Amino acid sequence: MRSKVQESYLIKCFIIVFICFVFDSICSYFLPYSFTKNAIVLLPCSGLMIFCLLVHTIEVPERYFFATLCGVFYSVVYNDSLAIYILIYCLIAFIRSYIIKLEKFNLLEAIVFCLSAVCFQETIVYILMLITKNTFYPVFQFIIMRILPTVFLNLFLAIIVYIVFIHIKDYNRDLTTSR
Repeated sequence: MRSKVQESYLIKCFIIVFICFVFDSICSYFLPYSFTKNAIVLLPCSGLMIFCLLVHTIEVPERYFFATLCGVFYSVVYNDSLAIYILIYCLIAFIRSYIIKLEKFNLLEAIVFCLSAVCFQETIVYILMLITKNTFYPVFQFIIMRILPTVFLNLFLAIIVYIVFIHIKDYNRDLTTSR
């Protein structure tokens, strides 16, 4: 049986990811957008990055529920492809849980992991779009026009996300030790 602290922490984590998704939407509104798809595309991914860091702090039974919930939310609100984001978020949760078992990330490790997750998500979506013939970007143009600008933008956002994550983790540790 879950304790109320664990249950409230899961809700707080989802709210934090939700706030980051809203922040991403606001940033996207102010960033340049190419309607012809021939210019640089900047895609903020603070929601994905905070998810990558928070998912390991959630207990194992709730971890994949949290990943599914975040994937469904992102798919329904921001995209029209339901299953792919659920799979991406669950796969990131699996990788963070069983392949990268570090209990603590320093800043550099967190940035590398978060940017790898951003590249992974963008690459999977690009491959899916190629398979379904929804894009005709050549691979080199995709890397130059979408992946690299997105990585550079998220490099700065990752530092902010890491600072937020450290504060959340410290707050949760203080909350659980005081009970």
